[in-house]
Amino acid sequence: MLKVDAGEVATDAPTTVEITVDVEPDFDLPDYEAFELTVHSAEVTDEDVDKELDSLRDQRASFEEVDRAVAEGDFVKCSYDGSLDGSPVADLLPDKPMYGKQSNTWEEAGQPKGLGVDAISKGVLGMSKDEKKEVETEFEEDFELAPLAGKKVVYSLEIHEVREKKAPDPEDESFLEAFKAESLDDLKDKIRKDLEMRKERENVDGKRAQATQKILELPDFPLPQQAVEDESKTIFEQRIQRAAQQGAKQEDIEAKRDELWNESQVQGRARVKLTLVLGKIAEEEKVEVSNEDLAQAATREAMMRRVDPQAYVKELSQDRARINRLREDILYDKTLELVASKGKEKVVESDEKKTD
Repeated sequence: MLKVDAGEVATDAPTTVEITVDVEPDFDLPDYEAFELTVHSAEVTDEDVDKELDSLRDQRASFEEVDRAVAEGDFVKCSYDGSLDGSPVADLLPDKPMYGKQSNTWEEAGQPKGLGVDAISKGVLGMSKDEKKEVETEFEEDFELAPLAGKKVVYSLEIHEVREKKAPDPEDESFLEAFKAESLDDLKDKIRKDLEMRKERENVDGKRAQATQKILELPDFPLPQQAVEDESKTIFEQRIQRAAQQGAKQEDIEAKRDELWNESQVQGRARVKLTLVLGKIAEEEKVEVSNEDLAQAATREAMMRRVDPQAYVKELSQDRARINRLREDILYDKTLELVASKGKEKVVESDEKKTD
């Protein structure tokens, strides 16, 4: 119900009450079985297994101090101080020390940093403990930090310590025991099965995301105004709360209030459209939510909130509105899973194989 207008009320005359309500929109269901959904091959190669094995070994690597020149892959304790046209970069960017001055920081030699100064990780190569030198780097014209954009910076670099990463032997008994494997072949079998499950899960998640997008791309139809308003308000409040939890200042939140509300409205309309379509598909396909579904979902929520599952289920059982919301969420989730499973799969090559 959107609005109740009682008009003029008089005890000695008839009264007209005007009630405005939302009406369930009428729309045609899409041919969701014709949705083309791309997936990647779930085949796991020997190369995939070896790559994952190397990753597991790296996670358990030791770092031993060495007395030699720095080689690629070594971890190096160093200090550096940047200068731009004779002025310390640390003074220009006091809140970005990684671009200005760092003391006793660790760098992986020869590896791109993503964030930070690549010239440092490359510059340490070939240097030895207590050695000093200068390295230069020129930042891109469109670099995100304006004071450095298009500028050449000189860094004074000093090495304090060099450590070599040593991954454990894959057949080492203690390494195998960490994964409850009896042999290297046994561990590789476990890795292969885990990778297969991971790829299958990624395909399922990918199909769900694509099915969601295809539903949202369907021709628009009138949406219940109150439902959109309620959903937008919920999204807006969640975003405000999340921003505050992440440390955003109240004045910054207020400054973006209109922008956040507009974005929340867009998301609210999309969510209502999605739930209406999924609800109609659920009715068509006779998708149901069992008590077991509710219990499992409530238990998962309790674990995510890190509270006692039994106490949480008991608390939930006393709130009819929350139970209904949970039931709806489960219904839409099961229906989306169904739509994704009924679509037409198209297997494509992974990006990694394309670049090989």
